[in-house]
Amino acid sequence: MVAIEYMLTLVGAGTGAVLRFVIGGWVSHRAGAAFPWGTLVVNILGCFGLGLLEGAAPQERALFLILGSGLLAGFTTFSTLMLETLNLVLAREYNRSFFNVLGSVALGLPALFLGIYLGARF
Repeated sequence: MVAIEYMLTLVGAGTGAVLRFVIGGWVSHRAGAAFPWGTLVVNILGCFGLGLLEGAAPQERALFLILGSGLLAGFTTFSTLMLETLNLVLAREYNRSFFNVLGSVALGLPALFLGIYLGARF
């Protein structure tokens, strides 16, 4: 990888992290703290965005570095999903912890496929 690719990935990741903070915080504020809706929403949006990118430009390396490995990787967060799930388990919120993991997979995979489908039509 050349230096410019590192820089593009870095800028994308930083931007994605800020977007995650803003959008996730906004969703959490609106939906309440009983369930980690903010993380769920950004992860589903990230799956959809990655699907769009893959469907629209599967061979564009620079675009994938900026948007896929950068922006969307900084935007979504598996580690936060796991931590919030653990916190729900520790609070004995078993149904919510189960829905957090199941909902992320059950909604994330279709969002990815939808993004690929729509992206391929651009």
